[in-house]
Amino acid sequence: MRNKNLSAAFAKFAMPVVLLLLILCMQLLRPDANLLSVENIKTIFLQTSVLGFLALGLSFVMIAGESDISFAGTLGMMSAVFTMLINAGVGYLPALLIVAVIGMLIACLIALAVTRFGFSAFIVSIAVMFMGLGIERSFNEGITIWMQSETVLGIGRMQIAGFFVLGWEVIALFAIALFVVQKTRFGFELRIVGENRFAAREAGVADRRMKILAFVVAGALYGLASTTEPIRYGGSIVGAGQNYMLPALSACYLGSTMFKPGRVNIAGTFVGALFMICVSNFMTLLSAQYYFTPLVQGLILILAVGLSCFKNRATIQQVKI
Repeated sequence: MRNKNLSAAFAKFAMPVVLLLLILCMQLLRPDANLLSVENIKTIFLQTSVLGFLALGLSFVMIAGESDISFAGTLGMMSAVFTMLINAGVGYLPALLIVAVIGMLIACLIALAVTRFGFSAFIVSIAVMFMGLGIERSFNEGITIWMQSETVLGIGRMQIAGFFVLGWEVIALFAIALFVVQKTRFGFELRIVGENRFAAREAGVADRRMKILAFVVAGALYGLASTTEPIRYGGSIVGAGQNYMLPALSACYLGSTMFKPGRVNIAGTFVGALFMICVSNFMTLLSAQYYFTPLVQGLILILAVGLSCFKNRATIQQVKI
């Protein structure tokens, strides 16, 4: 029994420990980089904001047993809408609400195509991604739309208790999501649907409704990410969403190797997103060439997932894309 408990604990917590050791090794190899300084840790949480919101939204969809990469196209489109609204004099909160509603409507359309007409979520989300890219380019004509409101831009620099507001927002949303998924009926039904929708139906769970809700939650989070991106970078950057597609997927997959091996989970996604940003941040501190970051992130992801699969090869389940 003791060996069994130790093995279970190892499967859940070995990967977070390995990732922490990797970060410590990075710091020890280059002490001058100050990767673990207080100021840089604050910066890491700030940098995690957009990726964290996207990965959190994707986690809800994947927990429900579906997939979605539409944000790679809609992020840039909604960022452009948000920036144009702000430049037109619309207040921050109304603009945020409008973009969030747009995100939820897009997600609802994807969900209806999947649940009502039996379309593949992966294919539909790819189609929406391309449409989003096209609409974005019709808005910005291939150039960055810079935000003109210093008040809204100042949100990215705001701090509470010595910590960036956007960093607190990431922590708070992941904490709420963790509670919802683990402790509420909604989360319980969502997990059942994702693991076995036929068993969920037998238990009286409305699997279609749960999938639609998962997409809508994801759409709201994509909308939030779309309002955060221009605040952080000063405007709507052309093709911004494409830069987040693989890191967001990686955060979810890396997260599925810990806490609940083989299953996408909220706590794992949080650690995965933070680690992906840590690697990117470390490469920046070292003034490494831009192409080193995705190379290192990809290598670490392969090693991490490979180690987890080797250790849990008898029990690990396939994570659906």
